Amino acid sequence: ETSDLEDNEVKSKQQKTKKQGKNGNSKHKLEKVHTHPNENKETVPTNKPAVQENFEGMTGRIVMTIPGLVVATVVNRPSKVVKSPYMADIIIKGKATEELCHSPALGCAGLIVPGSTVFVTPKTSATAKSKFSLDLIDIGSSVVGANPNFCNKMVRVALEAGWVEGIPKFEKKEIKAEASIDESRFDFKCIQGITTYYIEVKGVPNACITDVKMSPKKKSKIQEEVNMARDKIAYFPDGYRKNADEAISPRALKHVEHLARLAKEPNTKCVLLFVVQRGDCKSFQPTRNDPKYRSAVHQASEEGVTVIAHTAVWEGVQATWGDVLPVNL
Repeated sequence: ETSDLEDNEVKSKQQKTKKQGKNGNSKHKLEKVHTHPNENKETVPTNKPAVQENFEGMTGRIVMTIPGLVVATVVNRPSKVVKSPYMADIIIKGKATEELCHSPALGCAGLIVPGSTVFVTPKTSATAKSKFSLDLIDIGSSVVGANPNFCNKMVRVALEAGWVEGIPKFEKKEIKAEASIDESRFDFKCIQGITTYYIEVKGVPNACITDVKMSPKKKSKIQEEVNMARDKIAYFPDGYRKNADEAISPRALKHVEHLARLAKEPNTKCVLLFVVQRGDCKSFQPTRNDPKYRSAVHQASEEGVTVIAHTAVWEGVQATWGDVLPVNL
């Protein structure tokens, strides 16, 4: 299932192809590790964090490891070879030729642009169109998780370990992924004793200095300034919509409204869990640029839905389950 971010950008591409703005190169430097005597790739070291933000006190709460990450620079997205918004042209550090790379987060709301420093994973399939998957972005102030498929995997580990704030630890047999009920499919349904938990997970790669409305053109102009700022506001959702009065993500809105109804049922607890895959934010909020969604989340909270924002901080090749961010509803 595609993410809300993906759905919105595909709609935007169908309306009009827009040129991406330029982004400054990252200032993080990673030590060089040669994985093969004939290769000159720069890989992310497994024993040294790429970013030190929020690392202290989180050791041992590893929720994901991606071995084999290599450093690359984005040349084009969409790719000039395969003209799909899900494909990018990259150059692996230490190489001279361009490679085709799958970009599961599309442009990640302006973070994946020509010049962006990214971390990619080599693919093992001989039949795949691209040789790499674009999984992380180094924006300078933080490494940002750019693969929307990672969030649910990390949350499952956190649920089994009891690391999600306000939720008990679950045994594997108590957790069911992709659980359908009525018109919705929620990421997790957990049953413990007589209580059923419905948990909807939303990945949050985006952040801002001030959550105000601005055009994509203006946003691209200040993206480097936003990237390098610290103590940012993480927000959700971000995406294209044809009409400003519509919700950015109708699917995300439907999930929130359904959780609010389920929360009224006996022996039922509902959780809206935002996973902020970056370490440079001081708070989270449903964006003010989508009044319908923001209002729905506030109403759901009033109806008994637990709204939580957890960080997942990437250090080297590992993601560590981090702190709970204050949520501004």
